[in-house]
Amino acid sequence: MSNRPERIAIIGGGIQGSSIAFHLCQSKKFAVTIFDPDPLSGASQVAAGMLAPVAEAVYGEETLLDLMLESASYWGELAAQLKSDFDTEVGYRDEGSLLVGVTNNDIAEIERTYNYYQSLQLQCELVRPNQMRELEPTLSPSIALGIYTKLDTQVDNRRAHLGLMDASLALGAKLKHHRAISISKASNGYELEFENSKRESFDLVVLSAGIDSFKIPGTPKFLENSLRPIRGQVLRLHTKEPKFGPSLVIRTLFDKRHTYIVPRDNGEVVIGASVEEFGLDRLTRARSTFELLRDGLWVIPQLGEYNLSEINVGFRPVASDNFPLLGFIDDNLVVATGHFRHGILLSSTTGKYIAKLIETGTTPTQIQKFSPLRFSGNKHTKISAGI
Repeated sequence: MSNRPERIAIIGGGIQGSSIAFHLCQSKKFAVTIFDPDPLSGASQVAAGMLAPVAEAVYGEETLLDLMLESASYWGELAAQLKSDFDTEVGYRDEGSLLVGVTNNDIAEIERTYNYYQSLQLQCELVRPNQMRELEPTLSPSIALGIYTKLDTQVDNRRAHLGLMDASLALGAKLKHHRAISISKASNGYELEFENSKRESFDLVVLSAGIDSFKIPGTPKFLENSLRPIRGQVLRLHTKEPKFGPSLVIRTLFDKRHTYIVPRDNGEVVIGASVEEFGLDRLTRARSTFELLRDGLWVIPQLGEYNLSEINVGFRPVASDNFPLLGFIDDNLVVATGHFRHGILLSSTTGKYIAKLIETGTTPTQIQKFSPLRFSGNKHTKISAGI
């Protein structure tokens, strides 16, 4: 970029857009406007808030591991900053997580997973029944083997999202509840057209609207089919006696089904999430609800006494290679989406590095591998699975 932009539009007010706005506004060098007709309607409000670089490390996606580990660590700093500078609590907890297996086949998979984590030099330990009950007394006695790691933490995703948004607005960002219906190249940036027929020009536009990021007419053609939605159903339970509930994030493996149980300080417990390729179907499904409750109660029986307060459906934006899209399309257009299972986790560093990219005009080395230009016809770069 030859000149640093001054007027910046961020399309999408979820946690990615809010984090980018927050980091940009801290420099006081930019006029930032967030456009989103309903910032509370997206995946940021449905997620569970796990910051799980260990438990979410999977075969074939090792390239993302360093950024995941950095993101989890940076969330601790970010939570402290939001508390000290804005008196905002985001529910950051660092007790760690426990991955447990239920059936004999699941236990064998736990052992294989532990060996995989060891090959990646991830800090974790294999724990037996007595150790697990010391770590988490509410576990079912039938659980025979688990993996504990201190590296996995959590935030309350809803509070974190709103905290970053409110901090951005306090630092000078504007939020407009307008839906962009077209984007077009202008002489010194891009022009956006909105549903109310108004048009505004900006030096730089950031596309961070999750699964909707590339649906705006005028978006580069090569990005149109680079994302697909993965549907997730999440349950929220609640009790008035949180001190007697679970304290750790529990990841369960039950007949090869993966489930998570995430406790909050306020007595809420989040159980999720189904993984379904059903397009943009927002209907809740009885089978998904049953399976999540069954698996959750098998691992922590006392959850049966909680109230079922919400059933939520959200859509994770997923690229065809499962890696995020972070970086320049051209000097005036930036993409930040496609975070798949790691949306809340990666939002900390997405904000930091996209802001740095915009300020310096150079893509930080930490996100260079995830350039959206890998999907362009003449600049395709395949991401290697290895570290």
